[in-house]
Amino acid sequence: MTKLLTIILMLAVSTANAADSNNPPDVETLMTPEDYAASGLDKLSASEREHLSEWVERYREGAVIGPEANKKLSDMTKEEKIEYQKVQEERYPVIVAKVIPAFRGWSGKTIFRLDNGQTWQQRTVGKLRYSGNDSTITISRNKLGKYILKHDDTGRGIGVLRID
Repeated sequence: MTKLLTIILMLAVSTANAADSNNPPDVETLMTPEDYAASGLDKLSASEREHLSEWVERYREGAVIGPEANKKLSDMTKEEKIEYQKVQEERYPVIVAKVIPAFRGWSGKTIFRLDNGQTWQQRTVGKLRYSGNDSTITISRNKLGKYILKHDDTGRGIGVLRID
């Protein structure tokens, strides 16, 4: 059991480091064929592997905390939603920083280097040209657990992922 949990956590880390996609990678593609067979995952049915892949993605996005899965937001009471929001804010604090050098917008796979030492990359499609002087941005998580970079001066946002 410990070995299986270790494998699942390794898969979660691998998934977190994988390129962003709307379809999470299958567990089989995250491991070498030797590791996949040695872990016993090759004995799972296709539907069991699919469920494991989906669980790893939910875990990576923070929808699973420990052995208990969180309810869907639509199934939560008002009090549960408030508590869930508090937990999410503690786990994933909002980042306010300045882009260096000066913020000029985004296009394609723009890299954002921040004055706090973090580096983020655009993960969703979109373009924004900016010629002003305000480089302040805010990074937060959306309801799906994905990071959104919002430029404070324009109010525009784009999906990002942390690369350093």
